[in-house]
Amino acid sequence: MLFVGKVAGINSSDGRINLLVTDKNKVQMNLKINDENGIVLGKVYAFEYDAIDKKERTSYIVKSFKEVTELPLTLMDETLRDFYKSSPISLEDSEKEINRYIHLISNEKIRKITDFLIFHYHDKFYTYPAASKMHHAYVGGLAYHSIGMLHLADGFIENYPYLDKDYIYAGIMLHDIGKATELTGCIDTAYSPEGQQLGHVVIGAMEIEKAAEKLGFAGTKEVLYLEHMLVSHHGLPQFGAAKKPMTAEALCLWHIDTIDSKFRTLGEVLEETESETYTDAIGVFDRSKVWKI
Repeated sequence: MLFVGKVAGINSSDGRINLLVTDKNKVQMNLKINDENGIVLGKVYAFEYDAIDKKERTSYIVKSFKEVTELPLTLMDETLRDFYKSSPISLEDSEKEINRYIHLISNEKIRKITDFLIFHYHDKFYTYPAASKMHHAYVGGLAYHSIGMLHLADGFIENYPYLDKDYIYAGIMLHDIGKATELTGCIDTAYSPEGQQLGHVVIGAMEIEKAAEKLGFAGTKEVLYLEHMLVSHHGLPQFGAAKKPMTAEALCLWHIDTIDSKFRTLGEVLEETESETYTDAIGVFDRSKVWKI
């Protein structure tokens, strides 16, 4: 039998460890386990257990358990959404939307590099947050941020026809691909050693270089332009950019990234704010307060 839930309590009696586990519907269950090693209070696990009848009492004995992040992808996504703050777009819908934009890329080199890296980091791309604290800091936030930017980009491309849509779409989908290495997981995420010492801006450009070599595109202008977009997408050195944007597409990526990250954060703050009042100071807007009409 299987029970998926968050560990709400741990204590010991009868020579065993007792776990109080709560499922997505707030149903509680008492499970017994011989060794609590690997069990962390507040985390979600899938417990496989046996029901053992003793006199007039039934004990539920854990046979094995897995962390939610060890479950098959679709089940993991569903379970994460039951217990943690998540993006409003399902894993399936996120995949469909990202794949739709990949197929809109006409340039073969750009399309294949984008497809290669999204596939290579598939599970992390669709389940990781976009940050540990700032914007899109929830399960699925990385893909949701990219999708929001892609939707914004359509308007930019329509209004400014000199922009190359292939670079815009690819730059958006790849601009934070380095976060698959920079961050440590989809829940309780922190920064990895690579994230602390290199950062996703540099890591992402390195990933494009490696993908290009595997695909036989090394040394092409497409690779150079995509790498430039990634190392410059924070706009200015004080914001973490390795270079200032020097192409129209790189400039567009920087501003679209800024708009989506800041306005998504603003929306979340406004949801928690009563009408006809000011929000608390918002970090991404230089700690300004915003009046909710």
